[in-house]
Amino acid sequence: MLLFKPGSHLHWLLTALAVTGEIPVSALHLFGNRRSMRDLITKLTLVQDYRNSENGDTLRCQLLTLIGKGESKSVRLLRSGLPMLDWIGAREYHEAAFWTHNFQSDLTHREPLFRFAEAALMFLRAGAEIRPWVTPSLENARLLPETPFLYSSRELKKLRNGELKKVQYARVVGAVFAQSTAISVFNTRNAIMKWNGMGEFKARLNLRDIAKQNTAASKIDTAILFGNSTEIAVRTVDAVRKDRQLELRFDGVYFHICFVPLTEEGVDQLRLLLTPDWNERLLSALFEPAQRSYNHGAFEYDGVVAGTYVFCFFDGDIARLIRLQETLAKEHHPCQLVCFPFQVGLAKQVLGELVDIRIIEPGDVLNALGVERRTIFES
Repeated sequence: MLLFKPGSHLHWLLTALAVTGEIPVSALHLFGNRRSMRDLITKLTLVQDYRNSENGDTLRCQLLTLIGKGESKSVRLLRSGLPMLDWIGAREYHEAAFWTHNFQSDLTHREPLFRFAEAALMFLRAGAEIRPWVTPSLENARLLPETPFLYSSRELKKLRNGELKKVQYARVVGAVFAQSTAISVFNTRNAIMKWNGMGEFKARLNLRDIAKQNTAASKIDTAILFGNSTEIAVRTVDAVRKDRQLELRFDGVYFHICFVPLTEEGVDQLRLLLTPDWNERLLSALFEPAQRSYNHGAFEYDGVVAGTYVFCFFDGDIARLIRLQETLAKEHHPCQLVCFPFQVGLAKQVLGELVDIRIIEPGDVLNALGVERRTIFES
């Protein structure tokens, strides 16, 4: 008999499936231990007996199935396992969101689910609240608490008389809102995202209006862009540069585009991005007040130390990186870029020899800000 208890891998997996519908097998590493999760899923594709540790309820069923092949292979909850969703209070939401548990089989319909599933797993690991049956309603126009809440594009399209639903071809998979935070979320996975500038511009305006009603943020100028690798980030930068519609290209719609890899290192980066006022707190720790630029410099940099301009890249902001590259290509300035180890490849491929690079470990940054590595289940 398998024990269902809060905080277990089974609990995490069931919660993720209730939210996302299905999860690509290629994303199982985002749970933290790919081998353990694969072994668990193998067990759950067989008939098993389950017991709820909190109330003693039992269930005998085959919980999961695997569908598809190769990159399209995914994990899906079986109808026989739906009663277990009652144990986490998610059944009503899941059946309403996924057409009473009826799924499309073609990859065209499954790909958006994959994109959101990977993003949701990253936010789950980073400590955000991803459960729609728990997240506050955005219809009430009340200030959200400081906890970051992830809302899928599916949920957001129900708001404001479906205004977001009317936007054609927008690739935004969701948005994260908190008391002082409003960020759009994209996931390009392992390919360059097909960018529809006008569609994303209109989508951002709708999200801005939602943010104004529910957060202290007066604008939404930041996007998180998930992707599988540094190569995808570099190709995205190249695609942005080649787009001549400056006002509608990615960095025209969003002034800040934070590339976050779908990896364990990316989870730490996302934890940083979700920390209230993280940038100001970190810059205050790194620089003396007299060294800070306070965004008033001749170009974008964060501080000056011994005559060298220092540019912090911990957020993975590729829009800001593009602007720095364009400036340094025209004007020579002694410049040092400070980043995490996994960001070095991206920085070098975009900036070449224009800057020196200094590395700081993610753990050191998180510790300096007092950020703990825990999820909502461990709060």
